Amino acid sequence: MKVAVLGAGVSGLTVARRLFDLGLDVIVYEAEPTVGGLARSRITKGYVYDPHGGHIFNSKRQDIVDWVFSMLPKENWKHNIRNAKIFYNGSFISYPFELSLCELPIDDAIDCALDFILAQQGDEPDNFSEWLIWNFGKSISNAYMLPYNKKIWAYPLEKMGVTWIRGKMPLPDKKDIMRSLALKDPSERKMPHSTYYYPIEGGIQVMIDAIAKPLFIRTSTLVESIEYECGKYLVNGDLYDNVVSTIPLPVLPNIMKLPESICKAISGLKYNSLTTVLVDFPNTDISWLYIPSSEYRSHRVGYQSVLTPKAAPDGGGSGAFEIIGERFEVDDKLPQTALPNELQPGHIIDTQFTEFAYVIHDFDYVKNVMLIREYFNGTNGFYITGRWGTWNYNNMDMCMAESFVIADKILGANK
Repeated sequence: MKVAVLGAGVSGLTVARRLFDLGLDVIVYEAEPTVGGLARSRITKGYVYDPHGGHIFNSKRQDIVDWVFSMLPKENWKHNIRNAKIFYNGSFISYPFELSLCELPIDDAIDCALDFILAQQGDEPDNFSEWLIWNFGKSISNAYMLPYNKKIWAYPLEKMGVTWIRGKMPLPDKKDIMRSLALKDPSERKMPHSTYYYPIEGGIQVMIDAIAKPLFIRTSTLVESIEYECGKYLVNGDLYDNVVSTIPLPVLPNIMKLPESICKAISGLKYNSLTTVLVDFPNTDISWLYIPSSEYRSHRVGYQSVLTPKAAPDGGGSGAFEIIGERFEVDDKLPQTALPNELQPGHIIDTQFTEFAYVIHDFDYVKNVMLIREYFNGTNGFYITGRWGTWNYNNMDMCMAESFVIADKILGANK
């Protein structure tokens, strides 16, 4: 049995490696010259850079942890405790905002706590903007939730649905809020990535390379055509029994024949783009810094030098700030609107624009995505997976878990 895997990101490589290890003939197609997809890293002037946004590894699934560590042993990783902060009104307060009210001026803390306690009355709204106020109260929403989310989505919040929120956003309950206030303790509880792993050397790319090591990968190769003939698939003219696609869905109508209804659903999908800029910073112990203020273009800084001490030459500090939306052009000097001066950003080291960065959950998201998935689930031997293959944002470990399932389906269907 011969399988084509389209895209050498985390999802594609995971499927390919699982099938390869079980003895299948697998060929991976990758448009870029290097593998990794959104989880690529590169080294620029001695600085480690995750150009498509920071990628770290952790998982509650032991099988995923064991699988990754079997290829890149645990001693090659640095284990970190998350220390996230918010730059709020010129000060650094702990993340998440709603558990850090004890760090605010007393009157602000009381307003936020009271509003939160009185929140969640009446029917749950169906748009994200109103939902934030309904769930957190006006004070927390106006101080942090609304301005931050406006920046990270660059899409009208009132046009976004809410079905995606649970499991994606940290949602402490009222007891958590009161406990953090009474104890004056903003410690994170039940937060994703409270601890995580990052490779000591080479960035997350070394994990990617370890997965990809034995695979046959055609890099710098665009998939230009996919045809179905007599139970087989032709990919760029080569014949395969099965195809696994992680290609962004909007690309597929250009390279394969799809029903008009599916093309229409795909055309309705929304996403946003991302620019990251790597600069040198003073050393810090902050993992991620969130910036809600509309004064600054950046919404977040990921400090690479906190992930591993070998992220910058001579033990220096470094970090990549992120800007959602159209390409953010930089030259030799950062505009003052990019970041707060208090962060003391230094020289620009590298920059990257990513067209497909984050899925937007607009009101038509569920309808369109369910229609698309149902169609591909009904095809014979053609599978979709990954963030852009299924139009669903998942952490890296969950992408791996979904790819495990796809590999099992292929094996089961071809026994």
